[in-house]
Amino acid sequence: MNSKNKFDWGQEVEVLPIAPAELNPKQRGSVCGVRQIESENVYLVEFSDGVAVEIPEKFLKRID
Repeated sequence: MNSKNKFDWGQEVEVLPIAPAELNPKQRGSVCGVRQIESENVYLVEFSDGVAVEIPEKFLKRID
């Protein structure tokens, strides 16, 4: 994991309830990519239905 990245590839995360509707609030998925957009990490999160969405780090939390 890059020290600048909060989440690892393959890690399970949950989208925070405050996220916009198009980011699937309260849903869980797995991180399958990361890139930086304007100094912010954006994670590609794949959900159980196979759909993947790019989600800013501020809208994700770690599942322990």
